[in-house]
Amino acid sequence: MQDSLLSFAEELERRDAVVAQALTDVERLQIEVEELRAHAAAAAAFLDSFPAALAERAADERAAIGARDQAEETVHAAEQLMEQAEKEQQRLKAERGLQQARDDLHAAEFWVAQTREAHAELARDVAARRVEAEGVAQRAVELATRVRAVPATSPDLGGALEWASRARGALLLERSGLARERDEIVREATELLASVLGDPLTTTAVAGVRERLARALGEPSS
Repeated sequence: MQDSLLSFAEELERRDAVVAQALTDVERLQIEVEELRAHAAAAAAFLDSFPAALAERAADERAAIGARDQAEETVHAAEQLMEQAEKEQQRLKAERGLQQARDDLHAAEFWVAQTREAHAELARDVAARRVEAEGVAQRAVELATRVRAVPATSPDLGGALEWASRARGALLLERSGLARERDEIVREATELLASVLGDPLTTTAVAGVRERLARALGEPSS
């Protein structure tokens, strides 16, 4: 009788260790899947907004170029006025106008440079996001081998996002099932100790239950 009780306790400890490891593995996988889903969603949102952002950058650049061209014409006109000025007062006024026109042209040229850099930066960001999207899609294919209930779909960003969403749900169910299984093992261990010790039912950690049982039965713990 004692041997069977100790064997049962050993089996409970073994089962608990197996389920505990499975829980740890699932929780780690949940973290990986959630990180992948977040990266996929961010990349998809960025790439979806790219056409509108590109159109906005292009419009800014056209406006800047238009302002620069207008400023160049104003400088040219101011230079002509400067050449035509005969009196000192006219010359001074033309000089001020020409300086203002040149300042405006400098500002317009700076605006053109800014819009072109913003356009180039957007292009770099898009290239980086596309590389990231490829990596996310590949990562989803790799993770799918560890989520048996959810096979990989299309090996692209959309497929990765869809897979991650389904995998998250499947892992949540798997973790819930493992948690229930471990609760059942704890219940069995608690009832086992209570039946031997005669104490009221108190939730018992499964690890070490055989040793406690052995002491209660007067048997060697190992």
